[in-house]
Amino acid sequence: MSKNISIFNGVKKVYLIGIGGIGVSGIAEFLIKKNYEVSGSDITLSLITKRLENMGVKIFEGHKESNLPDDTELVIYTAAVKDDNEELKKAKRLNMKLVKRAEALGDIVNDKFVIAVSGTHGKTTTTAMISKVLIDNKHDPTVFVGGKTDFLNGSSSRIGKGEVAVVEADEYDRSFHQLKANIIIITNIEADHLDIYKDLNAIKESFTKFIENAKKGVKIIACGDDENIREVLKDFDNKTYYGFGKNNDHIIKEVRYEKRKVSYTIDGENIRIKVIGNHNILNTSAAYIAAKELKIITDNFNESLKTFYGVNRRLELKFENGIKVYDDYAHHPTEVRATLEGIKKSHQGRIITIFQPHLYTRTRDFYEEFGKSFEETDILFLMKIYPAREEAIEGVTSELILEEYLKSGKKGRYIESRNELLAELENIMEDGDVIIFQGAGDVTILCNEFVKKIKFKIIGEVPL
Repeated sequence: MSKNISIFNGVKKVYLIGIGGIGVSGIAEFLIKKNYEVSGSDITLSLITKRLENMGVKIFEGHKESNLPDDTELVIYTAAVKDDNEELKKAKRLNMKLVKRAEALGDIVNDKFVIAVSGTHGKTTTTAMISKVLIDNKHDPTVFVGGKTDFLNGSSSRIGKGEVAVVEADEYDRSFHQLKANIIIITNIEADHLDIYKDLNAIKESFTKFIENAKKGVKIIACGDDENIREVLKDFDNKTYYGFGKNNDHIIKEVRYEKRKVSYTIDGENIRIKVIGNHNILNTSAAYIAAKELKIITDNFNESLKTFYGVNRRLELKFENGIKVYDDYAHHPTEVRATLEGIKKSHQGRIITIFQPHLYTRTRDFYEEFGKSFEETDILFLMKIYPAREEAIEGVTSELILEEYLKSGKKGRYIESRNELLAELENIMEDGDVIIFQGAGDVTILCNEFVKKIKFKIIGEVPL
């Protein structure tokens, strides 16, 4: 550990509250590889906590005061942890060193050459792309990404010996203010996390602060098609814009789709990728410009992305035999629309979407936009809202989205029973269908259950 990292000085025993979250689990993996004694807790156990257990992390299910050892030297907690958390209260009572996950991340990476990838959407995929390209081109980066990736063997973090750190810069709870970047990427800026931010203006102000906290001479790579970005950056120097619009410095042209392959040109160079959708063309363009900053040539960039198939749950193909089944993390109207438009351009046949809204506040604030975002879906099934960190809000239900969607004249239903939903899908599916399980909650579990059932039905594979 670097001598400049203050919060870890004299520490060997670390406890993480919310250890099953993708961001905190990345810190946990980093620490276990650095030979710290690591333990932690989360509300429920998961594949992530199982992976950490296999690495030697002691995991507790649920948050109890007794979980936290009295001799813990450092407690790291997720921004979603509330003040009444028993473990947090105990740590304060015993005067333990206590930091948020964002502060710990900043301490780990800020003494490196930091590429910080920010934006309302697309930051996980863009971070992963840049990370893979740098790994494949011998930069040996340290990586923190908000999703599991195959090239990191299912991990969301990596310890590198090189000078570069590639970090997903999360605006939730203003976490990215702890980062001091050399290169900042901004993919887009939209209203989201309105349980944290008052409005879009507050989000813009937060991005401004993030840039102001960067290292001197920071290079800004931003999507110029986004007017909110241009407004935030109007007073900043050393910026370059990419996008489809003609007023960008790097203009995307000659886009060609063929099944699960896309090609396009930027700066006169031909780029080839295996992730679909205009949003992924934009993500790739940001990664390409960042790679150019590190002197990586286009041929090497393309060679690396030949084996980039996306991030876990970012339109991940889970089954293909007559029908295609995807698992997708999209949980904001813009993400939903971008995903479905990408599917429409690259697939024939009906699109059936199973959507699980994430958060009561997000459903309340965006139900009209959600209803319109499913425009390319032929049949929509809505699940019960996944509450995550929130309490229910009276009158806010999935039916709000359904009512908006049904105005399109297409078919849609709300089905609360998971078994009934799986049975209905089996009953209506036809050859050529594209079935997408979508949302940031536990809809991924339902997707896996469906895949097991149809593997048995279609190809005779007995479920384990």
